[in-house]
Parts: sequence; C-alpha cells; structure tokens
Amino acid sequence: MPNNTTTTLSIKLNNFLHRIDCKVTLIALVTECGCSLKRIRRSKNWSLTGTQSQLVKISEQLKQGRTLWIAESINKGLPKPTFDLTAIVQSNPDMTLNRLIAETGCTLTEARAALDKAEDLI
Repeated sequence: MPNNTTTTLSIKLNNFLHRIDCKVTLIALVTECGCSLKRIRRSKNWSLTGTQSQLVKISEQLKQGRTLWIAESINKGLPKPTFDLTAIVQSNPDMTLNRLIAETGCTLTEARAALDKAEDLI
C-alpha cells in the first residue's frame, strides 16, 4: 500500500480566476507549501498538484471567506480513510449502527454488514 503523504494528487479548480480575489497571494501560498498551481490548457480551470500532507496544509489555511470553495475542493479530492469495521465492532461490543456510521463515515449497509459479521465471529 503506497504512503499517502508521498503520492502526488491533483485537484481541479473550476473557474479559478473568476472566483478568487488575489491570484498572486494564493500562488505564493501554494508555492510556499511546495505545491504547484497550473492552468489546464486554455480553459478557465486550473489544477492544484501536491502531496496529501501539502494539500491538507493549504486547505487548513484557506478555510475562510472567498477561498473556502478551494478548501472544499481539496477535501473532496483527498483519499478517504479506510477502516476495518468488523474489528472496530469487535473491540467495542456496545457499538451501535449510528455511532459506527458517525465515527467512520461508512454507509448504513456497510455498518450492518460489519455488525452481522462481528456477531458471527463472537
């Protein structure tokens, strides 16, 4: 399994120039964090490229005002963490469906399957 902090990710920023106030400030932040921001061919869309840890750092700094949409785009583009739901249920027998869904972000179907599997193993 590859290390998520060294894998390069690319986030598409639609209509980038029309949605930000100061391109120069944002480019300075991106280069300071070690990422790159480039225009996609001749379109209005741009691409933000960097490692997961670099993108998270940028996202945390942009969670305000008119740049919030960039932070949300980054968060949508990041890989989602995976959990062994059955192991979580086995280590905590009082786990409810709602709590499992809230803590892991899994679907109702996945949570039910994990609970059923854990009950068979116990």
